[in-house]
Amino acid sequence: MPSKVQPRLLFLACFIEACCCYLVSLGDLQRQIGGLWTGVFPAFLCYVFAAYLVLQRGALPGRPHLILGAALIFRLTLWWSPATLSDDIFRYVWDGRVQLAGINPYLYAPSAPEVAHLRDALYQSINHATIPTIYPPLAQLFFRAICALSATPAAFKLALLLCDWGLCLLLAHSLVRRGQDPRRVVLYAWNPLPLVEIAGSGHIDALGVLLLFAALYALHSQRWAAAVCALAGAFLVKLVPLALLPTFWRRPRADWFNFRKRSALLLFPTLGLLAFWPFADAGEKLATGLLTYVQHWHFNAAAYSLFHFVLEPLHARWLCTALFALIALGVQIRYRDPYRAAFATLGAYVLLSPTVHPWYLLWVLPFLAFFPSPAWILLSGLIFLAYEVQIGYGSEGVWREKPWVLWAQYAPFYLLLSITACYRRLMGHCDD
Repeated sequence: MPSKVQPRLLFLACFIEACCCYLVSLGDLQRQIGGLWTGVFPAFLCYVFAAYLVLQRGALPGRPHLILGAALIFRLTLWWSPATLSDDIFRYVWDGRVQLAGINPYLYAPSAPEVAHLRDALYQSINHATIPTIYPPLAQLFFRAICALSATPAAFKLALLLCDWGLCLLLAHSLVRRGQDPRRVVLYAWNPLPLVEIAGSGHIDALGVLLLFAALYALHSQRWAAAVCALAGAFLVKLVPLALLPTFWRRPRADWFNFRKRSALLLFPTLGLLAFWPFADAGEKLATGLLTYVQHWHFNAAAYSLFHFVLEPLHARWLCTALFALIALGVQIRYRDPYRAAFATLGAYVLLSPTVHPWYLLWVLPFLAFFPSPAWILLSGLIFLAYEVQIGYGSEGVWREKPWVLWAQYAPFYLLLSITACYRRLMGHCDD
């Protein structure tokens, strides 16, 4: 690492850590959104400068020890912050406790009388208590395992924090395997979004994303069975990775008739059935919570908001679903690199989803280490504006989105995305 880069990165790390300490000092972030922005946006600028230092032309590859060490410190610092921006973690604790009581979490909503004896002080913090759980089987088993050790939000946050830091280590190793500078892990490891959403709020996405990148790493290493097993695991944490199955089918593309390699894909449905089997007594209730989410929930959407303005809600959802299916299949046919295909697919998912909470970007953000995108980097900072809705919700109990928040997030993103695409095309023609 050049002599001038190391001290600069250290200075930026210290500033980001100071921002993390400030966020912890605020306590309940839901009631202090202005304070959240005051801490997050300076940290985001430092992150951008750090990414620039690593990506600048002429920078020689170096060791990522400082970056990874600082990333762990940031996460441990925000672990002390209470989970107030999101209440998902309280549902995790509830589902784990329900399982330890010998009850299928898909059978009853937390408000059901059959589970009234399990309610405690945390029950008041559970979101959508009238709806059964939406989380897939591997997530449920994770909830149960953590609750067996300690049924507290702090225990869940620590476990997910370690998953997230494990992802940082895996990204650094994957960069080396791909012949790229491992310091580029800074584009994920120092971004404020995973710091706040995983170490601070404790979202289960950390486990799913870790398994997804384990699948991509195994696929790159031509370990077909391990790749499919990891992809199945990611799917069983959050259903999103199912869209990446065509990428795994195409590999190995040079040996279409090798039954041993192709048969590894049979592990995907096999593991899926095995995972759902312990919860099968719930019957059709397995999908009750998920269907409610798919049919009715929407928030902070990009394209869907425009379609919803001119179409019926159901038609807008079907249109977004059809567009996503076409784009996902198209990019996975076009791109031979599984990392790039996954990046494009999951990016399309985020942009076409009716619901885009800030932590949904966690499925896209790690790909920036391999494919730095100014537009996606910008969106990962602007997405914190979505928490503006908490101002009215925290004071008046009214969940009301404001149009300016959507424009402030997505207009700069799409503009920069278009400029970048035009610039790259122009440079490509110049090279020709």
